[in-house]
This record gives sequence, C-alpha cells and structure tokens, in this order.
Amino acid sequence: MQEVRPFFSIIIPTYNASSTLATAIDSILSQTFTSFEIIIMDGESSDTTVQIAKSFLNLDHSISITSQSDDGIYDAMNNGIKKARGLYFYFLGADDYLIDTKVLADIHQQLILNRTDVIYGNVQSPSLGSNYMGECDDQLIFHKNIAHQSIFFHRRVFELTGYFNLKYRTHADWAHNINWFFNSEITNQYFNRVIAHYADGGYSSRTKDHYFRKDLFSIYYLNAINRNSKLKVIFNITKGLFSRITR
Repeated sequence: MQEVRPFFSIIIPTYNASSTLATAIDSILSQTFTSFEIIIMDGESSDTTVQIAKSFLNLDHSISITSQSDDGIYDAMNNGIKKARGLYFYFLGADDYLIDTKVLADIHQQLILNRTDVIYGNVQSPSLGSNYMGECDDQLIFHKNIAHQSIFFHRRVFELTGYFNLKYRTHADWAHNINWFFNSEITNQYFNRVIAHYADGGYSSRTKDHYFRKDLFSIYYLNAINRNSKLKVIFNITKGLFSRITR
C-alpha cells in the first residue's frame, strides 16, 4: 500500500528547550487540520528536551525525533528538510507556538485556492507587536526579514534555491528569503493572518551575524537584478564607481 504524503512537514529544531517544547508541540497537535508530520531535530540537548519530545510519540500523529550533533539551527533545519515527506514545509522554533487551532486549516485552504509556492503571514511577539510585518515588497525585504515562523514553503522551493547557507549563523533564513522572493520561478502570496507567536530572546535576537551584514548588499542586489533589468544597470554603475573609489 502506497504511503500517504502529509500535506505539511513541520520541522522543529531544538537544543535545551525543555521549558518550551511541549507548548510548541501542543499547538500543532491541537490543529483542526491534521495532515501533517512533526520532525524534531535536536542538537544533542543536555536537558530533558528529548524525553519531552518522546512523551508525544504514542499519540495518533506522525512524529519523528532525531538527536545528533549539528552545526547550529540552520543545519538542523536543513537536516529536517532532508527527512521531510510533506508537500509544504514549515519551521517552528522550539520556543514558539502556532497562534490558534485553525492556522493549518486556513493556510491549507489558501494553498488549495491559489497553488502558490510560498505563503507567508504575520507573527506576534512582545517586542515586534501583534502584526509583524505585513506584506513584503522589493525594498522592505532589504531592511527587514520575514520571520520564518510565518512562512510555508512548497518543497520545490528548496530544490530551486538550495538549503540554508550555514555561513550565516543567525540570518541564513533572511538570505534564503531574499533568494526566493526575487526568483521568477517561485510564486508567493501574502496572507493577512497571524500564524505564530514568536518568542523574543532567542539565539538570532541575541547574536550578531557579521557575515550576513557584510554580504547583505550583494545578496540583495544579485538576486534583485535577476528580475529587474533597470536595477541591473544601476548595480553595474554603482559597482564600477565603488571599485574606482576603493582602488
């Protein structure tokens, strides 16, 4: 008998998340739409994270747990992608949670209606407010990242863009978002709905990504010029002027 593919693969990277993981998992298991799998990628936690995850295994849902050494959160997310069987991928932080029980149902309905490759909404948090960040555009994505807790990706997106770049320790998702946002082969849709509660104080909010900040200009423009011929001319002129100044 052929295995039925889940519609969503929900990937949770964890490391010493014993105080929050149960809330994250409960927010998924309480969804009214149930065609999903949960993939927990643990980075060899030293607390009870793995035991807490295993306590959910006897429930009537597809949950897999892998605890292994990794090279940070994005390596864990990449490894989760390799294990995922679903049509759409979603990445939930171990200290985040889906905002209500109808998130997956509403996203599924939108995807069935519009057949888009990427759909994203909003997140809420104490520091970002109740509606971060709204619809993105060509300029805004240079200044602000779309929170990964608000994005659902068709699996083909990663076939076209590749995995998260491990060079960027805290903003590999931002680099990836710029990549798919400007890719003419990838369709995207903004859905005005809060998807998840985003926890403040996580690793990315506490750690500077100097490599990403250094590369942001080139990441943005090299992707943007692929879709905008006028911008390509401006980029080449700017690049020429900059090279003369720095000689």
